[in-house]
Amino acid sequence: MAIVKLAISVLTALALMAQASFDYFGVQRDMFAGFAGDIDAMARAMAACEKALADNPKHPQALVWHGIGTLAQASRDPQRAPVLMINGISEMDRAVALEPGDLGVRIPRGAMLMGMARQLPDSPLRQEFIERGRGDFQFAFDVQARAGMLDSIGRHPLGELLQGLSDAYSRQGKPDEAQKYYEMIRAKLPDTEYARRAALWMETRQPLPLAQTACVGCHTGPRY
Repeated sequence: MAIVKLAISVLTALALMAQASFDYFGVQRDMFAGFAGDIDAMARAMAACEKALADNPKHPQALVWHGIGTLAQASRDPQRAPVLMINGISEMDRAVALEPGDLGVRIPRGAMLMGMARQLPDSPLRQEFIERGRGDFQFAFDVQARAGMLDSIGRHPLGELLQGLSDAYSRQGKPDEAQKYYEMIRAKLPDTEYARRAALWMETRQPLPLAQTACVGCHTGPRY
C-alpha cells in the first residue's frame, strides 16, 4: 500500500509538471466565466487551448477543455449544434484515451457529461452520458481513496466529487449506491450545502432537482 501511495503521489506530481506549459486553472476560470455569459473569457479559454494544441495536438488537458468549450458553443448555435456536439465529445474522449489516469482530464469530462445528461429527456443517450460520467467520477474517487487523499483535497473538490457520484447513481436507479456516497457527504462535510442536499435526498431517495445538483459556491462565490 505504501508503494501504491508513493506511485500515485509521483504520478500526480508529474501530471502537474506536465501542465506547467498550459494555464490549466486560468483556462478553467475563463471557461466557467464563459458559461456565465462572458464571451471574452470564453474566447481566451478557447485561444489558450488552441495554442497548446498547435504546439502539441495530443495535449490531453487542452483537448478536454477545448471539447468542453466546443459543447458550450453548440448550446448557442442551433444550426451547427449537431456537428459541434460530435466534435466536442470526440475531443473529450480523445483526451481520456491519451491520458486515462489523469484526474485533470477525467473529472472535467465526467462533470460535463453529467451536466448534459441532466438536461436530456430519458433516452439511451442520456443513460450513456450518465454512465460515462459516473465512470469518470468513480475512477477519481477510487484513485484518491486508495492514496488516502480524500480528506486532504479540500471541502469543495470532495463535495463536488461525492455529489457527482451520489447523483449519478441516483439517476441510474441505484439508491443504495447513491446513499453510500450521500452518507459519506454527511459524515465528511457536515454543516455544508452538500450535507443539506444529502439530507434532502434521504427524504425521498429520488434524484434531486437540477437546482440542487449545481456546483456549490464554485468559480463565482467563496471557495471551500
